[in-house]
Amino acid sequence: MLISGGGIAGPALAFWLKEAGFKPTLIERAPRLRTGGYVIDFWGLGYGIAERMGLEADINRVGYHVREVRIVNDRGKRVAGFGTDVFAELTGGRFVTLGRSDLSQLLFEKIKNTTEIIFDDEIVGLQEQSAGVRVQFKLEASAHLIW
Repeated sequence: MLISGGGIAGPALAFWLKEAGFKPTLIERAPRLRTGGYVIDFWGLGYGIAERMGLEADINRVGYHVREVRIVNDRGKRVAGFGTDVFAELTGGRFVTLGRSDLSQLLFEKIKNTTEIIFDDEIVGLQEQSAGVRVQFKLEASAHLIW
């Protein structure tokens, strides 16, 4: 199974494919894991999936447990805001905010020993054949048959 993209969805898919008995290969155009990006709130279904993946302790360890949301003016003075206790109450304490690159790192740690990971390359061609799909990579002269 070939997965194109090493962001968040690609490694998560690789995890679940391996759980289902497949041998995934993940290819990512970037030369290494990307850093930076937005934050992700984990609660509800997303938190439940993280639990099933064995990530709950890790997301709580590296995540943010926001206690207050503040709205500030252009001088940084608080003009409004609210506490987040209601989120903890509504989610049974299953609420955490996590940086995108932190989540990416946690997912790669989960798959690094069970998934072939190729950085700094990309898929440039696909050709369907009776035995599978022939995949052409940008940096490799030869193609690979994936089934």
